[in-house]
Amino acid sequence: MAQRWTLARSSRDVGRFVQQARRRRGLSQAALADELGLTRQYVSEVESGADNLYITRLFEIFDELGIDVRLEERGADGKG
Repeated sequence: MAQRWTLARSSRDVGRFVQQARRRRGLSQAALADELGLTRQYVSEVESGADNLYITRLFEIFDELGIDVRLEERGADGKG
């Protein structure tokens, strides 16, 4: 059976995972942004792995404490 999760070590890893999940659902960045009340630019920044102080520090804390972050879509359709 194929691995259904990915290890996240940075905001770039999270961004790639978000982008792949969005594309599998056939959503554009604009459609996802509209659904969430966000801007398309914000979704783009998330998907590109744009660093911000919060996410950078969070991953530093995870690394220091030996915490692995695994990302996995819920169910076949990602909703349950």
